[in-house]
Amino acid sequence: MKADLPAECSAVPVIEVQDLVKEFHGRVVTNGVSFKVYPGDTMIIMGGSGCGKSTLLRQIIGSVKPTSGSIKLFGEEITTLNEPELAKVRRRFGVLFQSGALLQSLTVGENVALPILEHSAVDDSIVELMVKMKLELVGLTGFEDLKPAEISGGMRKRVALARALALDPELLFSDEPTSGLDPVMTAVVDKLTQDLTRKLGMTALVVTHDMTSAFRIGTRMIALGTGSQQGKIIAEGTPAEISRHPDPMVQQFIKGEADGPIPLRLSKGDYLKRLMGVEANS
Repeated sequence: MKADLPAECSAVPVIEVQDLVKEFHGRVVTNGVSFKVYPGDTMIIMGGSGCGKSTLLRQIIGSVKPTSGSIKLFGEEITTLNEPELAKVRRRFGVLFQSGALLQSLTVGENVALPILEHSAVDDSIVELMVKMKLELVGLTGFEDLKPAEISGGMRKRVALARALALDPELLFSDEPTSGLDPVMTAVVDKLTQDLTRKLGMTALVVTHDMTSAFRIGTRMIALGTGSQQGKIIAEGTPAEISRHPDPMVQQFIKGEADGPIPLRLSKGDYLKRLMGVEANS
C-alpha cells in the first residue's frame, strides 16, 4: 500500500505568508515572517508579550496592512485587494476575537445572527434556524433570548465562537480563545476547536499564550521571538518538535519559567508607546 503523502505535497495552502514585515513608527513588530497552513491544520501562533502575535493575526485577516510582504488566503493575494474584494474573501473565514466582541445591547441569538443578516439574503425563519444550529453546536441551546451580561464568561466565549461559525467558514481565526477561562471551560473550548477541525474539516489559526491549550489542539506551532529576535519566527514544527526545540527562548516560554532570555521589562520608550496606544501587538 502506498503511504499517504504529507499535506504540503498534496494540497494548496489555506494560508501562505511570505516575508511579512510590519513597522509602527520605525519599530519592527513583524520581521520577515513566512509560513504556510494546510487544510485541516490547527496552527498555533505563540510567543511572549509584545512579540507581535496579534499584529500578525490582524494582518492576515486584512484589518492591518503590512509594511511589506505577501499574504495569500485560499490562494488569493489579499494585500492588494480593495474592501469589496476583501469582503468576499472574509466570507470564507470566521474570527473569534480575544474579548468576544459581543454587542451588549443585542441578545445572544441576535449576536449570532449578525453575520448571516449582513452577508446573506435568507428569510428570517432560515436565519432563526441557522442561529439555533450554531448555538447547539457550542452547547448553548435555549439561550437565544438572553443578553451577554446575563451569561458567564465561558458562555460568552462560546457565543462568540457560534457567531464566528455562522456562515460555515472554511477557516477559523482565534485570538486568545481561552483567555480568562477556568481549566474546565478551557477544555470545553479546546474540544470544540478540535471537533470543528477534525470532524468538519475546518482549518484553524489560533493565537495563544496558554501552553496547555496549545499543545492539546495544535497540529503545528510557530513561536515568535522578542528582544533581539522581535517579531521573527524562532521555531516552527509539530507540538512534539516544539517541546524539544533547543532554543532557550522557546523552552522558557513553553515551560513558563521566570529566568531566561525573554525580556521581562519594557524600556521606557516601549512603555510610553503602549501607554499612548501606538502599538497593540500582544
